[in-house]
Amino acid sequence: MSYDLAVWEGDRPANDLAAAAEFKLLYDRYVGSADNTEPTARIVAYVRALLDRYPDIGTDAGDDSPWSTAPLMNEAGGPLVYFPMVWRRSEEVSAWAARLAEEHGLNCYDPQANQLRTAAREAWRFELTSALQRPVRDPDAELARRVLVRLSADNHFAVLKRADGWYIQAGYGAQAGTRPGWYVLERRDGVPDQHFRAEVVNIDEVVRAFVAFLDGDPTLAVRFPWQPYVV
Repeated sequence: MSYDLAVWEGDRPANDLAAAAEFKLLYDRYVGSADNTEPTARIVAYVRALLDRYPDIGTDAGDDSPWSTAPLMNEAGGPLVYFPMVWRRSEEVSAWAARLAEEHGLNCYDPQANQLRTAAREAWRFELTSALQRPVRDPDAELARRVLVRLSADNHFAVLKRADGWYIQAGYGAQAGTRPGWYVLERRDGVPDQHFRAEVVNIDEVVRAFVAFLDGDPTLAVRFPWQPYVV
């Protein structure tokens, strides 16, 4: 199994969703087609910098290389390079490759996490995390739903945080301190004494709560059986 990163030349995407859309367009043109466009000079310079540290596999110097294809330059076309690395080294190497992209003034996108690994053009307003995924900035309602319906004993919480510190979170089952098959909702309105808890049985109610938080719906405070949170 490999772990892939996409790095491209161009304007900063506004956020993760814009980056995902731009990556799809670039992928369809430069990877998913017969277009054999030569890589741009900046992409060539970036790939050479990757290879300066980790040479191509299959070479005398590449015994410790994390790449899972060679030659790595063949993964570049036009303003895009989309390259795989071995999974067991992905955390370390992808973090370094993202920093290198930032240094080269390029965008780095992680399709496994649906997330930019370099700076976005706009400051994020919301950040969504769960037990099994990296944070996703500024999710839409459909992405929030997809994350929430996967809550389970092995993936037992999700948190939607606003940039000012307000948040809503959901926990599933015994690990969240509720009955099997039930969900706990918590919301914190910025300060510790405005921390509330509610138990619900239906995942649709959890999704509605998260979408209301995204939308800034003031009825969120009265639509659920909130009780003061007690540690």
